Amino acid sequence: MVQAIRSSAIVVAAIWVGVLFCLGFIVAPYLFTLAARGNSVVPNTGAAADLIGPLLYGADVLGLAAGTALLLALLFLRRRRELPLGGRWYLCELGLGAAILCAAVNYWLLAPQAKVVKNQLAERYGAFLHADRADDLFRQFSTLHQASTVVFVIGFMAVLVSLVCMTRFRSTMAKT
Repeated sequence: MVQAIRSSAIVVAAIWVGVLFCLGFIVAPYLFTLAARGNSVVPNTGAAADLIGPLLYGADVLGLAAGTALLLALLFLRRRRELPLGGRWYLCELGLGAAILCAAVNYWLLAPQAKVVKNQLAERYGAFLHADRADDLFRQFSTLHQASTVVFVIGFMAVLVSLVCMTRFRSTMAKT
């Protein structure tokens, strides 16, 4: 049972890292590149944001669920005297805690605020993409977006550290 939980924890963490990597470093840049080129499928940055937004929302939900499950699995493994790399310092759990916190901040704080401001800009200018870049409301949106991006990257790095730690479990039980 210990081996199954250990292996499952590694798989869940790897999937989480993979999702964050794909969304943050492949899908989002690709969509915004298409928007910059005026692609017929993604004609502007508003369309790109509308496509990536729900995916990032899903990644935050995944982070909250997977992170909680991983913390519970690590607690179980610690009680069975199985420790990941950096186990004495709780490095794996700290990384997971940071990643969960980042997902929570984006899910409950930054993304909803950015959406409200984006909608206000769309009302003011007819569409978000027509918003005046000098408008204080647009600057507020930009600040929220930048903060959300930084929090996303920190969360990605934190769960990546946890994954690396989880790949190096060791047993502290006496071997007979």
